[in-house]
Amino acid sequence: MKESKKLNLLYKDNSLDKEDVFKDKRGFSIIKRSGIEKIQVNNNIKVNFECLSFDVNNCVVKATSYIDGVEQMQTYASATKENCIQKFRIEIAEKRALARIIIKTMNLTNTYGEDELKFQNNK
Repeated sequence: MKESKKLNLLYKDNSLDKEDVFKDKRGFSIIKRSGIEKIQVNNNIKVNFECLSFDVNNCVVKATSYIDGVEQMQTYASATKENCIQKFRIEIAEKRALARIIIKTMNLTNTYGEDELKFQNNK
């Protein structure tokens, strides 16, 4: 299925609105935190987080998704002094991990969470 059609279905099936998703002029889609949470709830996706590394300069969080108790996906997210200006890095890594795992679980490509967009803008 074409990615734009998949995203349109996701939009309708999860009661997303224009505040939840937008198309970036660079050719990819952005799902904001509100949209990520709606998708998670509507698809009964449970997420387990594990902090793999944490110190003042680096935080790495592993996220695992489950649907009906069956593991679906795993992914990782980081917040380091190089990619995060916030001082609360573990929270940022968790937000990034949640967005990444929901996007991966829903099999979306060319789609990012809002916090990854902020990182993309800094490159």
